[in-house]
Amino acid sequence: MKPVVLAELAGSAGYGGGERYLELLFDRLDRSRFSPLLICPEPGPFVGKMKTRGIPTNVVQLTPLFNLVALIRLAQVLKRNEVTVLQTHGPRANVYGRFAAWLAGVPCVVSTIHNSIKDYEVNSIQRYVYRTILRLLLPLTDRVICVSEALRQDVIVDCPGTAPRTTTVWNGIDPALLFCRGNRNKIRREWCRGSGPVLVTVARLTEQKGHRFLIEALPGLLTEWPSLVCLFVGEGECQVSLRDLAREKGVEQSCRFAGVRNDVVDWYAAADVVVLPSLSEGFPFVVLEALAMARPVVATNVNGVPEVIRDGMHGLLVPPRNPQALQVAIRTLLHDPCLAACLGKTGQEEVAARFTSEKMVQNTVKAIEEAMPVLRASHSVAQGHVQKKAA
Repeated sequence: MKPVVLAELAGSAGYGGGERYLELLFDRLDRSRFSPLLICPEPGPFVGKMKTRGIPTNVVQLTPLFNLVALIRLAQVLKRNEVTVLQTHGPRANVYGRFAAWLAGVPCVVSTIHNSIKDYEVNSIQRYVYRTILRLLLPLTDRVICVSEALRQDVIVDCPGTAPRTTTVWNGIDPALLFCRGNRNKIRREWCRGSGPVLVTVARLTEQKGHRFLIEALPGLLTEWPSLVCLFVGEGECQVSLRDLAREKGVEQSCRFAGVRNDVVDWYAAADVVVLPSLSEGFPFVVLEALAMARPVVATNVNGVPEVIRDGMHGLLVPPRNPQALQVAIRTLLHDPCLAACLGKTGQEEVAARFTSEKMVQNTVKAIEEAMPVLRASHSVAQGHVQKKAA
């Protein structure tokens, strides 16, 4: 049987959690059933990355708010490629994708929620417009996938009509990470000083990620560990203000801003503690990846994070916007390496059991089949033919 065209309308062309999700999905998609197509809403590094990997990729420039020309262009791409299923990611893509799919006659539309709309870094007018349009376009959506149960509850509260067609599909990591050690000494030699503890945080440098509260926690830690280093992996609009804050707090020499890195496994390996001080999260890959490598994690108790980390069992959770709580949790792990190792190990076991990319893709395909039962029926027929031939 000819594979159906599954188009993915990305939320951006950068490289955050949504794009990591797509990369893993494309890698593990059954090509005998689905022919992948990526559509990005702007030029960016993700476009080249996926083209290099052989994924057919289109760029359709989508402005942040409604644009009729962009909508028509998107509909043309969907129609020209004979798209059967469109999966969209994030508010902008969800709005444009639902409209464009209707215009192009796409049989099945699946909207994916990676973050609560109340937490998006947009102004109140944009948030109101997105929320209103998404509610109005609900009849054009066959299925809503949320990457955490906390997000699913937010979506249902925000729009009760979504409940019957909303499901949770947790993010998952490449199981190869479970056996990856990384090069711990490489990063520590290049970026650290002495033999002091190393904190690592991997996240875009934006307000949402809460880096400022980690910086505010550092002075108390440095009184005990003067050679402690905090490594910030990622880039974003807050880099200048974070550097200024580090200077103001007298911790500039202990903060290293490394930018975006391709060798992120080595950075996790270098960490004595991985810290994610976010104000909001959907279901963070950073926590999954760090735990997969058995690194101890301190994270904020927001959104989907406690669905991965049970406090005191798989890591330590603290309230958001609380540098004192961050400092206490980090100090606890630095003082007790045995506890840190135990939390890392139990966290690794939890990820291996529940949060692999195979489970993520399997459950995503299941949600698509539930949205378009003819896909499940055709798959069952195809399997029956294969079994008959084998017999």
